[in-house]
Amino acid sequence: MQQPRRKRRRRRAPNSLTRIPVRLNALLGIVILILVILGVQLLNLQVRKADKFKAEVNSSAKSIEKENVQRGNIYDSTGKVMVDNKGSQAITYQKPKSITEAEMYKVANEVGKYLQVDTDQLADTNYAMYYIQDDKRAQKVGRHINNLASDGTDAQVRQLTQYLKQHKDDFPLTDAQKNNAMIYQKMGDAYALSTVYLKTNDVSAEEIANIGERQSKMPGVKVGLYYTREYPSGDAMASIIGAVSTSKSGLPESQVNSLLTKGYDRDDSVGTSYLEQYYESALRGTKRKVSVGTDNRTGKTSSKVIQPGQAGSDLTLTVNAKFQEDLQKILEEKIPGGLTEGGYAVMINPKTGALYGMAGVHRDNKTGKMTSDALGNINRAQVVGSVVKPAMITTAMMNNVITPTNSAVNDVPIQIAGTAVKSSWFNQNGSVPLTAETALEASSNSYVMQLMLKMGGLNYYPNMTLGNLDPSVWSKMRNGFARFGLGVPTGIDLPGEVTGIKGKTDAAHSGNALDESFGQYDTFTPIQLAQYVATIANGGYRVQPHVVESISNRQKDSNVEHLQTTIPTKVLGTVGWTDAQRKVIYDGMDRVVHGSGSRVTGSQLKGIKPSVSAKTGTAETFTDGQETFSSTGVSFAKDRDVALAIVVPGISNKDQDSVANTISVAIWEAYWRDVANAGTD
Repeated sequence: MQQPRRKRRRRRAPNSLTRIPVRLNALLGIVILILVILGVQLLNLQVRKADKFKAEVNSSAKSIEKENVQRGNIYDSTGKVMVDNKGSQAITYQKPKSITEAEMYKVANEVGKYLQVDTDQLADTNYAMYYIQDDKRAQKVGRHINNLASDGTDAQVRQLTQYLKQHKDDFPLTDAQKNNAMIYQKMGDAYALSTVYLKTNDVSAEEIANIGERQSKMPGVKVGLYYTREYPSGDAMASIIGAVSTSKSGLPESQVNSLLTKGYDRDDSVGTSYLEQYYESALRGTKRKVSVGTDNRTGKTSSKVIQPGQAGSDLTLTVNAKFQEDLQKILEEKIPGGLTEGGYAVMINPKTGALYGMAGVHRDNKTGKMTSDALGNINRAQVVGSVVKPAMITTAMMNNVITPTNSAVNDVPIQIAGTAVKSSWFNQNGSVPLTAETALEASSNSYVMQLMLKMGGLNYYPNMTLGNLDPSVWSKMRNGFARFGLGVPTGIDLPGEVTGIKGKTDAAHSGNALDESFGQYDTFTPIQLAQYVATIANGGYRVQPHVVESISNRQKDSNVEHLQTTIPTKVLGTVGWTDAQRKVIYDGMDRVVHGSGSRVTGSQLKGIKPSVSAKTGTAETFTDGQETFSSTGVSFAKDRDVALAIVVPGISNKDQDSVANTISVAIWEAYWRDVANAGTD
């Protein structure tokens, strides 16, 4: 008998229906929370901040107007104005936040009725853009283009513009239209709320009146001020001071993007070279900013100064303007003719690095024409000859080749196997005993060449070879020179400084190590020579030269200057010599001028009062394929905080190789007269 089947109970899946409500509840809770937060924020906007948003809706968008300020002045060390500003009336345009090309075209045409501008810089692209703003003219151009894009599209504008640039002569503009197109171009160069100049030069009273009366028809166009640089003391320092861009030239192309991010407008003035560029951040000042808005309900315009503006800071230079003028004149009058390429001179304070004067003349040796070239002192390097011998002898002492009490070496002609004889000017075939001091007095080439050989592990003997010369002698010499400032950047506060050219030092050029020892291989600049002689004069620390003494600003509505910064003395390094080593150099350079022997090389300087110590130099060079000479000199007045460096390159006549001495005498006389007003010891 079959048993009845039991009914099986079905088990519910434990993971389906029971879990869904939990997830839904969590999601629902999150949605409700978000809605509550949004509701609270909406309530906050509608109730608490309602008045603020209503005010913004009922008023027009505010604009920020920028007003230029005067660039800082530049004074000489006595307070004489070297550079100031001349303000003249100008026509400006501030581009609104939103304006169409058509609206700008209309404004340009209106302005063009009353303002004449120079159209020389009208670009082909802007010519084309202006031309096609007129529908009839645009259609005329379009008839020449196959597959012209739809009206008003960017593609159509590109097609029309490109065609016009290639066929501009077929679609001429009248002179009046070109004038308007140039104004249109200037307006287009501005970005929203920036200000550009439409005209800065020779703005007539009639133009100012017409623009002023019709500003309602010319939104953004105003009468303003434009400042240009003036040089009341002449151009003796023009090349050092540098240049400033104009509204016509605009910001330098290579810097335009970086300058725009710093708050400049496209046609702002900016320093483009030398002092004007180096101290741009101080000289530029801060523009005045005014927030201007119009209430749509009342029609009233309100303005609020949000940045008062500050004129640029003034620079006071270390340079004496009268001495600078005389320094330049001395060089122009006393450099020789022939193949001479110019003359350069720097007068420096050895303790602070302040330059009393830095003048230069570049001479075209074909025409004889001379031009001011003060910057040649920092960017023209020359072989300078024997003026480096104090540094060479110091280096030998510091490398224990000689000592202050044991420096005797016989001057003899140097004969290296297979090469021409190298000798001193006063000894062509004999043997002359010298010490370090008398070697400086006589300017012995043989003496320093033998010191170089000893530093390279060799002692001189006739017809020797240089195969075993220790190549480290190059670094020893160059490092020794660098301690004084030769062959390294001086750090002067002017851009564009060069350090000179260093010759090759491989085995094939080992013979040139002889030339290096007496300044006939590497090249150096006059400013390096000035730092070099300053380092000797001050006892052995290398100071950074500078032409700016201080930076100051003038408070608004006040003529009182407030000092901001005094340029500090900056020590770049020290020689590291002993007092005894330094005394050797001092005594030797004193003997160059005041020695009593027949081999004194600087006797022309003996009459200078107060007295000076010096080192002269002559370097053999080639100019236009002919043998020439450079005449050089460094000198300093002990305990008088002043030193001088001179370079005259490319002299044709060997008899004129001491021209640097002649120039030195005249410069020292001018310095005592113009700067120190001292006449006797």
